[in-house]
Amino acid sequence: MIIAREIAIEAGVRRLISHASFTVNAGDKIGLVGANGAGKTTLLRTLAGELEPEEGSIVRSHVIGYLSQEAALVELADNETTALERILKARSIGDLERRMEDTRAAMERVTGVERDRLIKRFSRLEDEFTARGGYVAKAEAKRFAHSLGIEASELDQRVATMSGGQRRRVELARILFAETDILLLDEPTNHLDLDAKAWLMDFLANYPGGLLVISHDLPLLDQSITSVLAVENGELEPFRGNYSHFLTERERRREQRLRERRHQDEKIAKLEEGIRRFKGSTEKMAKRARSWETRVAKLKEQRVEIARRGKDVTLRFPPGPRLGATPAKAAGLAKAFGHNVVFVDVDVDLDDGERLIIMGLNGAGKTTLLRILAGVEQADIGEVEIDYRTSIGYYAQEHEDIKRDKTVLEHMKEVSGAPDFTLRNILGHFLLADKIEQDAGTLSGGEKTKLALARLVVGEHNLLLLDEPTNNLDPQAKDALLAALEQFTGSLVLVSHDAEFVELLAPDRVLLMPEGDAAWFDESMLELVALA
Repeated sequence: MIIAREIAIEAGVRRLISHASFTVNAGDKIGLVGANGAGKTTLLRTLAGELEPEEGSIVRSHVIGYLSQEAALVELADNETTALERILKARSIGDLERRMEDTRAAMERVTGVERDRLIKRFSRLEDEFTARGGYVAKAEAKRFAHSLGIEASELDQRVATMSGGQRRRVELARILFAETDILLLDEPTNHLDLDAKAWLMDFLANYPGGLLVISHDLPLLDQSITSVLAVENGELEPFRGNYSHFLTERERRREQRLRERRHQDEKIAKLEEGIRRFKGSTEKMAKRARSWETRVAKLKEQRVEIARRGKDVTLRFPPGPRLGATPAKAAGLAKAFGHNVVFVDVDVDLDDGERLIIMGLNGAGKTTLLRILAGVEQADIGEVEIDYRTSIGYYAQEHEDIKRDKTVLEHMKEVSGAPDFTLRNILGHFLLADKIEQDAGTLSGGEKTKLALARLVVGEHNLLLLDEPTNNLDPQAKDALLAALEQFTGSLVLVSHDAEFVELLAPDRVLLMPEGDAAWFDESMLELVALA
């Protein structure tokens, strides 16, 4: 159980939520909704104990599982930890299995008394592993991993070498595998294919504990939750029912408030007209007018507040320098991480103004290829050629270019020499005007996405390399991004799991990974986009 009483949370000097009180009990399925930057992620981190509330109190009981929006795994102390070990650590048996394997390996290198000692040690460790249900749990952990799209070969891969999407799936598997009483999940469907999403929705719908989830995946919110907490203008408002019911009920409540406010304003206007009319007349009427003034003051204090509708993100990519006929090409690219060969002999040949989507199953090397084209990472074999007229704008899915201890405005200055006034104006179009002096590392996932897009805008690039740009964006911001890309005259290389977004964008060609086969894009490939 989680009990929050009159809590207030802040990001930097900005108060996000005030006077919030609610509980999360076993069996509750709550969707936490609100615009990017409203405070959803900060609230979840506070409930998980990563942050302290500025005011109020939080009482926690039982075991809480928290999935962060980030996939960096900064707490991962051992870079040799495999994906399976990471998942098993949720039940404190991952380290035990590692010690068993280390002991087994040591047994093969020694003889005599030392080997006998190690045999006894291995036997004790195995007994403890078995007593904790280790072998059964190991099989169960593999089932969780498979259900979330983690291949068997990936389970033996070191987490430190995994892509952001792979790491997130491992973390989600670890948290769901743990024996928790409350789940706090921040965008759990990011990087999941259709099958994994369907499995997750079923798991959450049948999860016996309490659930508080942030997601822009509307089917998840509809199928797996029974109530909504809406964050708007610094307040939490509860709604019963799923997300679709919330949308309808929110509009009904707003219309009701508008009617009440109009009625109150009409009443106040009528009294104020009487005050103006009688205040300077007879003593009797003047006395009545003064009593009306007191009544008007009370009515104004009791007026129903109408929340302002949120502003919309506006986005446009200005044209960069004119491209050459072939703005970027690559030949014979190969990349491996240790013994894990990601892809071999991949060619890329991008035309002026072309929209190319890189597709493939999870772990096929889509992000790695994009990083190589961007110059962030080097291929083990092969060459990349960038035309001298090409200006590359790279959007990284994990926002590794957005650093802590630097303000939002400082991040803009890194990529543009435009005056502060211009940069502030652009940030305003991305609804970041009130966060200009905020530490960029404290932004929510959606706000980091908007800052990363703002940096692309001021860069005036003619080749955009975008890795999952719709992750963490609310629906309106996603629509604004789509409209901007439709108007963009340069070349585009895209990695995306968002089938609806890809369908509307209508790419020209597809590059299938890890084989590197190129083909013209058609709608029959949308199923593979969702499976990727």
